[in-house]
Amino acid sequence: MAGIIESLRNDHSRITKLLDALERQMTAFEDGQTLEFDILDGILYYCLSYPDLHHHPLEDLIFGRLKERNPQALEGVPDLRKEHAVLAEKTQRFAAAIESVEQDIPLERSAIKDVAVEFLSAYRHHIMMEEKHFFPAAQRSLKPEDWAAISAQLKPIEDPLFERREDQRFAAIYDDIIAWDQASMA
Repeated sequence: MAGIIESLRNDHSRITKLLDALERQMTAFEDGQTLEFDILDGILYYCLSYPDLHHHPLEDLIFGRLKERNPQALEGVPDLRKEHAVLAEKTQRFAAAIESVEQDIPLERSAIKDVAVEFLSAYRHHIMMEEKHFFPAAQRSLKPEDWAAISAQLKPIEDPLFERREDQRFAAIYDDIIAWDQASMA
């Protein structure tokens, strides 16, 4: 149990670093600077390839098990499967807006900002809700046999940005995060 929840919390911490990087990009964009597409592409590719394909399905397994074990524990927790679908849709919308700009399709700066804010807000709210309500409910209610059943369904996967780092699509975002972390420590 501790390992699964700890892994999900680590993912949240990592995703938050990406959201922070996106926020820095959007602040610079609002100040009239151009977008750094290599950073944005890395963020979006990561969100489409890791949380949507690994992190959220794991949370969905836990949600389903918790719903069977103790549905009352989910009071105040929205249906995560639906919420994950909404996050995936917002990610797709933001990715489409960035792709349009990359292809020189005219798009108002305010439209890009709006879809970015919607994406950022939804992700931050989702993470906060899970950390505050969902994870504690799962920790309180699920039994060792539940966690064992969840673990048995997991397919091991390395985080493509923070663990494996072989995909060059993540080079710019990784460098940005490292530089920001180092500057924050100075």
